[in-house]
Amino acid sequence: MTEQHGMPLDGRTVVAALVDEGLALMVGVGNALPATIDIYLNSQSDAKVQASIISWRRHDAEPDNAYGFVALLPMKDVSARRLKTALFRGAGKPREYRIDNRQQRIEAVLSSVADQSGPAFATVIDGLIEALLAGDPDKKRLSKVAALVQSAARSNGFIEVLGGLEEGDVYIQGWSSGFPTGRTRVIAMADSPILAELTSADFQRDDLGDEASGVTGLMLGDKPINPKKLKRVYFRGRDTWYSIEVYQHRVLVAPPDVPAHIRSVLDRVRAPEKILHTLKMAAHRFDGRDTVSELDRPVRIGIDFSLLIEGSGVLISGWMLDPDRAVKDVSLRVGGEVVRIDDHWTRQSRADVTDAFANDPMFSGMNPARNNHGFLVFCPLDVTPPSDQATYLELGITDAFPAYCPLNPTRASARQALSRVLPSLDPRSVTASNSIERQFGPMLQAMTAQRPYAVDIHDIGDFDENAPVTLVVGVDDTINDIGVTIALLGLDSATRHLPIVIAGPVESFDQVGSEILRLAAFYKLNTRIVFAEGVEDYCDALEVGVDATNSETVGLVSAHILPRDDGWFDQLHAAYIKRGNKVLVSPTILFEDDSVRWAGTWINSNANGGQYLSDRYVGYPCAVLADAQPSEVSAGTLECCILPRKAFKDSDGFTRGYIGPAEKSLDLALKLRMAGTPSYWIPDVEVLGSEQSISKAPAWEELSNRLDRWAFDRRWSLVVSNLRSHNNAVD
Repeated sequence: MTEQHGMPLDGRTVVAALVDEGLALMVGVGNALPATIDIYLNSQSDAKVQASIISWRRHDAEPDNAYGFVALLPMKDVSARRLKTALFRGAGKPREYRIDNRQQRIEAVLSSVADQSGPAFATVIDGLIEALLAGDPDKKRLSKVAALVQSAARSNGFIEVLGGLEEGDVYIQGWSSGFPTGRTRVIAMADSPILAELTSADFQRDDLGDEASGVTGLMLGDKPINPKKLKRVYFRGRDTWYSIEVYQHRVLVAPPDVPAHIRSVLDRVRAPEKILHTLKMAAHRFDGRDTVSELDRPVRIGIDFSLLIEGSGVLISGWMLDPDRAVKDVSLRVGGEVVRIDDHWTRQSRADVTDAFANDPMFSGMNPARNNHGFLVFCPLDVTPPSDQATYLELGITDAFPAYCPLNPTRASARQALSRVLPSLDPRSVTASNSIERQFGPMLQAMTAQRPYAVDIHDIGDFDENAPVTLVVGVDDTINDIGVTIALLGLDSATRHLPIVIAGPVESFDQVGSEILRLAAFYKLNTRIVFAEGVEDYCDALEVGVDATNSETVGLVSAHILPRDDGWFDQLHAAYIKRGNKVLVSPTILFEDDSVRWAGTWINSNANGGQYLSDRYVGYPCAVLADAQPSEVSAGTLECCILPRKAFKDSDGFTRGYIGPAEKSLDLALKLRMAGTPSYWIPDVEVLGSEQSISKAPAWEELSNRLDRWAFDRRWSLVVSNLRSHNNAVD
């Protein structure tokens, strides 16, 4: 016979229901079946699937139908045609079933299985759950599993204390009866079910008697578990599934306080040694305290500074004393990220540390001649952490629990960080070279800093942002007198009537902004003043300035450039038009003593046949250029040029990852060239320009230049070696 609404009992029919798009469930009765079986759908050999079988013995049933079964069939390789029959091929005689296509929910099908299987239903559900959990169940399937578990699970205890740890696992503490100890796969119920591994143990609680015991454990999900949203945890007991509920008035523990809660029950825990060791390690995780200074062995650490570089990582300077080599490793921990640092830090001589501990009895065995205690290290991070995120160093200690040193990193830009560190280094030292190769260079390469952006705009006169040509002046924070630049632009008939954008850092413009506005009005210039955040040099300012206009052609000028004669811009513009408005055109840049500062960047060849970029004529008197002709060069300079605005925008502007503007400019000129915008040098047009530095420290100039060259070579050395030279004069 066949139940009208339920499980077929005739031995010739099965009812099917979809678990999800890739899995179907069939129920029926028949002979004894193995745990896995081949099933041919619609009697087609190309529609063969291997099904998992959960079966039970039916009492008082005829021999041919003595077993009920639930079959789980993978459907991903089966066509979507209508299913009519299912041929079961097991160890005995094959049996073909007609598939009843009544639309039934899986819950209704399983309810009918429960009615028919009676006491065996717990075993059936258990086998079904295990089969569904095999492999890596997706979210939808896991929801089905959770629904099955909920229908079968019995309540067994409460979670009274819980809290998340920085590493992502969740600590639970409560009571239960028959709670498993060791490592167990569980289902954590929050907003949605999450499959997790629970490492747990029990402990004696006098308030529970002999029927239950305290439980404690660490739960790590295959997805993050939010302790605030945890409702219950399903686990497999000795005979069936159980749930342990989160108590309504549970105590939610902050991450730094979780280790103390674990320590409070640790002396009462009963568990195998491996599980006990895991709990002890958790009990000695970071809780906000400096525990290095509490060590009873000669290990100490100190931090000079830690700087959080936006979009890059953390730069740390400090020292560590470890004369007995007790420290196995040192790692930076930020939330779930762990970066080992002692395998790539740069060591520094710190005689002051040796002197400070010379009279400490614990360090009596320290070699007074060994001063290599300092370290400098950059730690890349995948994500910039929030300001309240716990950040600390973890020291792995031989035959002891880890020790911790809290950090309080200050947010800084790459330039701010390096301006603090580079001046203190000796450019001739191995430490300086090592720092560039292993710390500062990778820091710049990893940087994804936010681009500068306008925060305020003031227009003077009749500024036309859609004019064919706009002149953009980039101002950095070292400019002393922007008034000279404005006056020269106002006195030159070629620039007087152009729309002019003057862009610079809001900090500097806040002090001189009124003077800029006054002078622009005095000379009747059509000017847009752009106050910007994130400007570290004139390149950043130029980029913000280009964004402030829609002109097809833009002239770019650093505020450190001063025209030598009237009409300079007209000459550049004429050369630009002559070459089809699709080039970058730059003039000669001279120092104030009339020696050459820039006269084209050219490709030269070295003794090994390789190619490199070189600024020709630098330092020579300008007389050497007397017979020079307009030339296509390998790269122009963005410090003073004219080019298509679209080419600038399409190249994504200046590359972040340089300290000074020189390599930034060269990098963009090469990007433009690779994208089809060549560079031209017009030697007859001369402007004056002085070099600027953000630091007067002797080491800054040399080391920042070396660092930028290192970063540039990593990006461009292979490309430059294959570039075609453009060292010929072009009419």
